[in-house]
Amino acid sequence: MVNEWVDFRFSAHATAIGKSLLGQLDHNGRRDHLSRHKMARLTSRTITNDRVLLSRLESQPPTVPHLDLQEYAVGTVCAAVPITAGSSVGCLALSLPVEHAHRLRQAADALNRSAAPVLLSLAIQS
Repeated sequence: MVNEWVDFRFSAHATAIGKSLLGQLDHNGRRDHLSRHKMARLTSRTITNDRVLLSRLESQPPTVPHLDLQEYAVGTVCAAVPITAGSSVGCLALSLPVEHAHRLRQAADALNRSAAPVLLSLAIQS
């Protein structure tokens, strides 16, 4: 579990969840967010260059999980997959201690496979 120690609006660039949600915005929406929320260095691995972040988000296929490899919190790795239902966006995410980083890709793939049934369940309930 990750201890949320930075306001999400100011840490989206460093978290798998934030990158997943930013990735679901169009280019102008991403730029708007970054212009209002300065990208702070939270760890030595945090991306703080908006061009680098935007390039990574734009090149990320929508079906590939977003990863946080100790960018938000030292000792933790995370993955998030996007969920979109009409105009509503969200994501499913997981975190692992860095000692289990070798399991992250497999766990992210399992999470990605689980996203469709969760999305269907949410659509039926609404």
